[in-house]
Amino acid sequence: MSAIEITGGAGPRETAAILAVVAHVVDETRIATASPPPPPRQSAWVLAWRPREIPAAMPAHSYDLMPWGERDAGDEEPA
Repeated sequence: MSAIEITGGAGPRETAAILAVVAHVVDETRIATASPPPPPRQSAWVLAWRPREIPAAMPAHSYDLMPWGERDAGDEEPA
């Protein structure tokens, strides 16, 4: 850190407080620039548009009760 001159009638306590804040900001800046920034997060709209593998539909438990051949289009599923 380079030399910092604090003027305006600051006493030893004020000077120490100002230097502590400056040192903290310099340290945070050094740490922040040491690692690359994370990649930008994409919105839900972008993620929904992307092609993806869609898993096969799982059969409902009601289909196990009645075979496909005996089931009519108007039948309601049992509760």
